[in-house]
Amino acid sequence: MEFITNSPEETEKIGAAIGKIIPAGTVLAYRGDLGAGKTAFTRGLAAGLGYKGRVTSPTFAIVNEYE
Repeated sequence: MEFITNSPEETEKIGAAIGKIIPAGTVLAYRGDLGAGKTAFTRGLAAGLGYKGRVTSPTFAIVNEYE
């Protein structure tokens, strides 16, 4: 699946939309260069899943788990 966005806000919106429809237990893996929008996508995804806390950059972590 490929999405092209033009701003962090658009990237978050796509993440949120995906977060609202993916089944529980789904594992997502994604990659990108620094500044590609991984954190913006993760913020949106977490919001779409109902997470209200802070989302940090996954760049320097092996795993970030959000409950």
